[in-house]
Amino acid sequence: MSKDQMKKYPPLYCLSGTVTRGIGSGKHVGTPTANLSPYDSVSSLKPDRKRLPEPGVYLSKVSVDGQTCFSITHIGPRPTLSGDGDYFNETLILDFNREIYGLPMTLKLYQFLRHTQKFDTLSLLLDQIRRDNIAARKFWGISEPHPCLSMDPGSRTVSVGDEKIELSAKEFDVLYLLFSSPGTVFTKEEIYETVWQEPANNCLHPVENTVFQIRRRLRPFTDGHDPVRTVIGYGYRFDP
Repeated sequence: MSKDQMKKYPPLYCLSGTVTRGIGSGKHVGTPTANLSPYDSVSSLKPDRKRLPEPGVYLSKVSVDGQTCFSITHIGPRPTLSGDGDYFNETLILDFNREIYGLPMTLKLYQFLRHTQKFDTLSLLLDQIRRDNIAARKFWGISEPHPCLSMDPGSRTVSVGDEKIELSAKEFDVLYLLFSSPGTVFTKEEIYETVWQEPANNCLHPVENTVFQIRRRLRPFTDGHDPVRTVIGYGYRFDP
């Protein structure tokens, strides 16, 4: 977004506070967030706006530790990850990987993106987060660090960006197992017994061959990024 365009989109709200530790669920599933609490100040920059933001997901920017970054912010309850009605302020900072706990942070909300939703599975929530990421990058005019992979278990389809990827049944099941729990390491035995639904009995070659085929099929579309990572001596994990 150019400076002229920025003038057309002044922030709706400006919030400031200290970055605190949450329950760690975002980091566990590969989408770590900065939690802002308590608010030192909350101000509406539009005269017709209420003092506190409406619950939902916003396109935002953060300023922390001398750096300003584009981001996506969720304000409100987390019905998928926790059943209570507590409100949270969680910000996914795009292309950012630094420890900022305890630092002061200013958060500006620019555009309301969607209402809070409850998803039946974690994988559906993660897929929505990826769509939010795409919407934020389009709004701010920034590119993906690498093409985004998405999976639809209903139609059993795999896409990287706009490209559809053809996988066999076992390839889809192995990739979906890893995709559903990004950052979580699965042993080869766990993958075999989950997907093939029988004891592994040290039969690991089918898993290794299936992962090899998945990588081969994805490689032409991922710009050198390998989302299926080998953890030496243990197994595999999905790296978004």
